[in-house]
Amino acid sequence: MGGAVKGSTARRGPGSQHEDRDIIAIGARSSDAEALRRVADGDVGAIGEVYDRHVQALLRFATRTVGPGDAEDIVQSTFVRAVRMAASYDDRTASGRPWLFGIAVRLVQERRRSLARFARALLRIHAASPTTWVAPRVHVLDIEKGLQRLSHAKRVVIVLAEIEGFSCDEISRMLGVPVGTVWTRLHHARRELRRHCERGP
Repeated sequence: MGGAVKGSTARRGPGSQHEDRDIIAIGARSSDAEALRRVADGDVGAIGEVYDRHVQALLRFATRTVGPGDAEDIVQSTFVRAVRMAASYDDRTASGRPWLFGIAVRLVQERRRSLARFARALLRIHAASPTTWVAPRVHVLDIEKGLQRLSHAKRVVIVLAEIEGFSCDEISRMLGVPVGTVWTRLHHARRELRRHCERGP
């Protein structure tokens, strides 16, 4: 059987490589559509097939747009959202790749808007502070860098409070820690971010 396949390949004329790629592309298109239909029907595990085909391309995109530190989170969130949106996938499109990239782009935009809201929240904190600690213009990327310097516990609390708008009581219940601990973490997180912004880029 191997010889017959090899012989038939040898007899192909010019352009056969393009034909091979076309055949592969058609297979990928039908596979994406089929897998996403199965996901929409409740077979969540089928998203793994789509993941395997497109994860590297999405990871490259996310790394170039949000940096390596958050790229994996964007990619994972893309596939989580893809599971929820699988029923909306239009299998007449060329492949699942543009659809997935569309989801990833929206996630990046949402992330930027969240950081912008956070920057405005910091400016409000600044306005209420008795001392001047933030430069007149706080760049979103500077805020992001400041966030990454915080410990995980402090970062979680300040993001929940300043970006998502949860109260300390609500955060306390989410994290299963005393409300006093939430206040302490939030206080230290704000203070460290103040110092970061005061130092500047």
